This record gives sequence, structure tokens and C-alpha cells, in this order.
Amino acid sequence: MLKSTSLKIHSIFGSPLRILALFLFPLALLGAPLSLKNTPYFHPNASVNIVIFYTSWCPPCKRSLVVLDTIKKEHPRIFISRVSVEDIESQKRALPYGLSQSVPLILIADHEGNVIKRFKSLPNKTIFGDLIQRLEEGRLENGTLPIEQRVDTWKMDRKGM
Repeated sequence: MLKSTSLKIHSIFGSPLRILALFLFPLALLGAPLSLKNTPYFHPNASVNIVIFYTSWCPPCKRSLVVLDTIKKEHPRIFISRVSVEDIESQKRALPYGLSQSVPLILIADHEGNVIKRFKSLPNKTIFGDLIQRLEEGRLENGTLPIEQRVDTWKMDRKGM
């Protein structure tokens, strides 16, 4: 029998009342930005930290792992954590990271451990590679410099006038 990529909602979230509460009061999702800094998924010397939550029987997960392996070869300074969520306990531990109904869930964190991008499916390899390249260069996910560096650059440009 084929298994779907959807996880069993009831086994993860509990009762239907708890599901309703999570959808009506997603305060945890609106709080502080997600950080990997104090987790086993963070490597302080890595330029980019990536976490993938997957299952062994999921075809998109298998393709995602292959793409991540090729990205790792192209960018050796990144750190990839592979987290299997095949049992109920591991699924519960993955809830704070945004695992909901389906896998794979891929989190991309900068060198400080701040999660800046979440993919709930396999991203295009080019888009994925470009994002990692920008993060390794110290840029934001959209390609711009962080605000402090933009202000410093502006000040230096103004002095030269």
C-alpha cells in the first residue's frame, strides 16, 4: 500500500479541538523569528545552516536529499541536518520548526542561525543555489545588503562627494 506524503494530522496535533485552537491562535508563529542557534541543527562555523525534515518513503523527500547533496558539493561551507520524522515522537519534536501536514520541510538559516526561508516542497535547484550563494556573500535573501551595511555604504559615498 502506498503511503501519502501527508502526515497524520490527528497523530501530530492531537484532538480536533487542539487543531482548531492552533488555527485560531497561531501566536507561536507570529512571535519571535525562528532561530536554530540553540539547537543541535546549528553549526556556528557554517556559512549557511540547512535543516530538512523528511521521511524515507516520500519521493519528494528523496529528490530533496539528492539536491541538497549536490548543493553541499558546490558549497562546502554549508551545514545540512537531516531529520527523519517517521515516528510520532520525532514529528512532535519537529512541530516548533513549522512541520504541519507534509514533508519535506526545508529550513534555511543564515550564519547567525536565524531562519530566513522555509520550503515546504522541493525548490528549483537554481533558485536554491542562488539563495545559498547570496547568504554566503552576507546578503539578505532578496540580494540586498543588511541595513547596517547599506547605511555605512551610503555614509562613505556621501563623504566622497
